[in-house]
Amino acid sequence: MGYEDRGTGVGDEAMEAGAGAGHEVRQNDAASEVSARAELARAELARAREEVRGLRAAAEEDPAGGPPALAGALHRLSDLLSAAGDPTGALPPAKEAARIYAELGMKRPGDFQAELALAMGALGDRVADTGDRASAVPFAKQSVRLQRELVEEEQPGASVPALAAYLLNYAARLAGAGEAVEAVPHAEEAVGLLRGLAEEDPEAFLPRLAAALHALGNHRAAVSDASGAVEAAQEACGRFRALAGQRPDAFRPELATALDGLAGHLNKAGDAGAGLRVAEEAVALCRESAARHPAAYRPGLAAALRTLARSLAGTGDPQAALPPAREAVDLLREQGDAVLADLADSLQVLGTYVELNGDAEGAVEAFWEAVALHRSLALEAPGAPDAALVSALDGLARALARTGEHAAAIEEFDETVKEFAGAGPATARRLAVERSAFLLRCPDPWPATGVTELVNWLDEDAERTVGADTVTVRARQALRSYGDIAAVHTAWEDETFTPVPDWLALSPGTLDLVGAWMFAPNWPRSRDFWSEHAEVLGGEEAATALDELAVLDPHGAQRHALLRDSVLAHGVTAAYDPLILQEQLAQWLECADWTESRAYLEEHPRLLTVQPPDDTPLAHVAMLDIGRSEGLDAAYRLVEDREALQAYVDRALEAGDGVALMHGGGIEGQVFGDRLSSLTHAQVALVLAGATEGFEPDDLAALLHKASEETRARLVRETVALSVRRPDPHGKTWHRIVQALGGEEV
Repeated sequence: MGYEDRGTGVGDEAMEAGAGAGHEVRQNDAASEVSARAELARAELARAREEVRGLRAAAEEDPAGGPPALAGALHRLSDLLSAAGDPTGALPPAKEAARIYAELGMKRPGDFQAELALAMGALGDRVADTGDRASAVPFAKQSVRLQRELVEEEQPGASVPALAAYLLNYAARLAGAGEAVEAVPHAEEAVGLLRGLAEEDPEAFLPRLAAALHALGNHRAAVSDASGAVEAAQEACGRFRALAGQRPDAFRPELATALDGLAGHLNKAGDAGAGLRVAEEAVALCRESAARHPAAYRPGLAAALRTLARSLAGTGDPQAALPPAREAVDLLREQGDAVLADLADSLQVLGTYVELNGDAEGAVEAFWEAVALHRSLALEAPGAPDAALVSALDGLARALARTGEHAAAIEEFDETVKEFAGAGPATARRLAVERSAFLLRCPDPWPATGVTELVNWLDEDAERTVGADTVTVRARQALRSYGDIAAVHTAWEDETFTPVPDWLALSPGTLDLVGAWMFAPNWPRSRDFWSEHAEVLGGEEAATALDELAVLDPHGAQRHALLRDSVLAHGVTAAYDPLILQEQLAQWLECADWTESRAYLEEHPRLLTVQPPDDTPLAHVAMLDIGRSEGLDAAYRLVEDREALQAYVDRALEAGDGVALMHGGGIEGQVFGDRLSSLTHAQVALVLAGATEGFEPDDLAALLHKASEETRARLVRETVALSVRRPDPHGKTWHRIVQALGGEEV
């Protein structure tokens, strides 16, 4: 059957004649497979509950040894309950597991931190599963903090892969709570960690790197970084394509998902032609997987079909979008209640393209069902994101308006607002604004009512103590975009008895331009964007636009407001140079090895003028300082040649140069893994600087087992010799350092 026939019913008779019996067999096999898996899951859940009961009894009898095992069993039980679709039941054991690990960590400091990090992340997942996405964020943040401490201090339980996983989870929780901007750097850090791990062990970590890149693409897309999203998604596809070439069964489905994501990003970036090609490949791969395992892969195929429909419409062929959109709906109807959210999304896509093809009544039917499903799902999970419901309801209202049923559309809004007034006040508030905004698109006399409602809503909203939010911005945008802006200004003055606010006079063009400037992918691009649009960005209206955008991205808007003031006061070069150098410094710190590091520094020599922040790794501080004073050859020789580094340290000891000794110690630890030499030389440097407070020589003893006897003896000799040359005023400190190293008294 040709592509144009898929999902349209063409050729159905031939398929039924030749494959009807086989289809029935496959359906029976799939049903048996699902039933068997369900039975296995029930048995596993019963065993987990029994294990918890047994271990709880054991922990009561032996409080010293039982709790760790009980906490682990509770964690497993929570995971199984979550997988079984019981988010409410999964929460209590997750809470108890985290509590037990926290108590164990207080009783035995240094132990159970890795387990607590895992339990905190899981607890955040369980809280999010109940619909409380904002409350899940602190738990995910804690899991990152706990594991980061272990990794940075090289403590037992330290795991860079775990830290990467927790960072990705933290990013997902932030995004789920509506903090899309904050999610991006955490996803980027996870990708950076996994990139390093994949270089060391490709077999183990390339799949994780590819998955993290796919997630990063989605996070970047959420903040309108279309080019960044495409870049990450393209790399994810390339990684998965290579993996699929080696292990097709394992990674072709993953490749399909990544391709579907890339197609969506290409569509948003305005490259519908490329998006279509990628979407077609994704659908083809998804069909292969769904043919083998229908229950598992039909939802993925439906998602790819939705993307394909958007791609086809984006290339100017909305009629061609109908077959894949219909097929997605048909596939999900066969899957049952487990995929109702996906079915609602597919119905909404179908309604959109049915409407574009002139069938307003067919669109109403599809949107109505989508709204009913989204409304039901939203009422089951109060507090969950309501964007899908709002979008579907807007689509329904638009389709009803095309048929002249404006009153029916308004009634649908009214009923939905009333339904959520108690169950989901935040959703009801948002829908009330959307209802008023819809009135602006209706025939007279409704627009005048809509203007009045929005004006009064915003006037009352301004008195709320929590300040403006995204719903406020939506209400303002609706008034600004209304065709009769003079009527809006008059209504504002008549209803509020106050002058028209600056945000109401803000032009959509300026707002879009300032938004594009805020989301420039890097500082050089931001500088160039300013130069191209200096007149607008330097105008007073741009300041108002930044105030408006501060509701959506407070940190970004504040940063750009300060940057704008700096440009206007000092000029483009003076304002942007520190930011560009700071960004380049961060990129230099992320270089994969010292060869790449040197090449980057040679390409950006102005970095040698930068004063790095306090948290910069000491070896990198040394490269900058030594590179400035002695040249890059001398600096990079120290990270390539251990003997050259020792000679540098010897010279620093002879001269009593604490700064140089601190540089040498940083390289010893960071580059050569010699932590005992690194810490010893850092302490000696502090003594030479007269800063004997704030460090403990006895800490050196904890590192003796990690160093060779030769290293320990060398450090003792160095410190003794230095104490003889410089006995005062820190003789006791020299003595303590030598003792901690296991040497004889000075």
